[in-house]
Amino acid sequence: MTASGGAVLLRPYGKALRLARLTARHKGRHLFVPLDHSLTTGSIAGGRPYAGLVQDLIVAGADAIIVHKGRIRSIEPGAFVGAGLVVHLSAGTMHYADPNSKVLVGSVEEAARWGADGVSVHVNVGSATEPAQLRDLGLVAGECDRLGMPLVAMMYARGESLAATASQPRTLAHLACIAADLGADVVKLPYPGSRAAMREVVEMSPLPVYVAGGDPLGGLERTVELARDILGAGAAGLSFGRCIFDAHDPMAVTSAVAAVAAGVSQDALA
Repeated sequence: MTASGGAVLLRPYGKALRLARLTARHKGRHLFVPLDHSLTTGSIAGGRPYAGLVQDLIVAGADAIIVHKGRIRSIEPGAFVGAGLVVHLSAGTMHYADPNSKVLVGSVEEAARWGADGVSVHVNVGSATEPAQLRDLGLVAGECDRLGMPLVAMMYARGESLAATASQPRTLAHLACIAADLGADVVKLPYPGSRAAMREVVEMSPLPVYVAGGDPLGGLERTVELARDILGAGAAGLSFGRCIFDAHDPMAVTSAVAAVAAGVSQDALA
């Protein structure tokens, strides 16, 4: 895999192999579906069975699913024959006094035992607990290098000091630099609001950029339009969670977005 700016990222064979598995279904751009929200907010997707939701999303075209370690035991291993498994190592709930606080609740070694193709860590830059979260990202990155595990850094600008600039390209590019400097392989960022701004972020990022989708407020057509804008700006992929599992028909949205990721060329998107 190359960074958005074109630089080749040299990795150990094990890490490169796992990255290839994560992106095996579609060439070029990819769709990851994070389902870690259940720990933060409670039941997702209208409370439908978690394992069935995972299987449906994979059948519909998701390249990888992101879950917490405890959920894996309820999912048939065969479900991941057609998609990658990413174990999320960060946690925090909406009920805590500081909703931006995140702590590590798992290790890379645990994820490897579960058969993971990658792990992810959430960092809220600008939050009261930023130092601890940065430390955790750096420590996990070292463990990932030791065990040959790809690392996805989910980076957000949070806190009063960043309220006015959280979605600006330069702020998002800074988040990508933090992820790269601490050893991540892929960075997940929020959408900056337009294709032009997204392209600016991608051009400044030293890592492949995957972009969050947010709430499903606009329905299927708006979600597909958002996917086209993100990928048309040169992003490496999508990390669509709520706009998929909170949609009226998650499989239909997954299928439509996966088709955008898989079937449209860079020239056609631009």
